[in-house]
Amino acid sequence: MKRIELKRVRVCSRCGRGRAELESPDGERLEVPLDAPRARELSGERDEVRSLATFVLDQVVTSGAEPGEVVLDVGPSGLRALLSLLRNGDAEVLACTAQEGVELAVRGDLSLYATDQALAGDGDEPADPTSRNTVH
Repeated sequence: MKRIELKRVRVCSRCGRGRAELESPDGERLEVPLDAPRARELSGERDEVRSLATFVLDQVVTSGAEPGEVVLDVGPSGLRALLSLLRNGDAEVLACTAQEGVELAVRGDLSLYATDQALAGDGDEPADPTSRNTVH
């Protein structure tokens, strides 16, 4: 497992969908597809309405739990995220989509990690963009 960080969010100018580009300190890269609203918000285009991710993180803290970190991993259906929560010394792990995990990590200022399988592309990621396809 390696620490990764969000380097940038690329957004398609036609449809708004995008990708979160993540990188480890030693240069390993991982891209996570993002839906249009999430891509726009994570690229800096925010509006005044509070996001669901921010609300959920606030509720987690209010419940007495502390968000730990987000780990991108490969599950039965492909790339996913695992959010760890700590409460009274007990750890709990919750699964969500990879794009939800990236958003939770960004909005909650949480550490982001990726397993070796996720970094190797074992999550059935789409092919790298070429001149024949777009960001999505």
